[in-house]
Amino acid sequence: MRSQPRTSPETDRCMDLIQQLGSVVVSDLCVDVGFHSITLTGRAGSFYAKELATMAAARMYPDHQIENQLQVVVLR
Repeated sequence: MRSQPRTSPETDRCMDLIQQLGSVVVSDLCVDVGFHSITLTGRAGSFYAKELATMAAARMYPDHQIENQLQVVVLR
């Protein structure tokens, strides 16, 4: 049985910003906020989507270092 992805206000807000920046696919997104860093995990449908996730997190937390661990998964 597959567990449901974690959600948080940060994850929801980041997903909203990603969708505002462009129509891209990001799934199972998790935004972990540390003292001076943000870690993004999940799956992106393209490298562009991965980049938009980084941009969204940077807008939310401009003084934090962004570590984007999103996996790019392209379905053919």
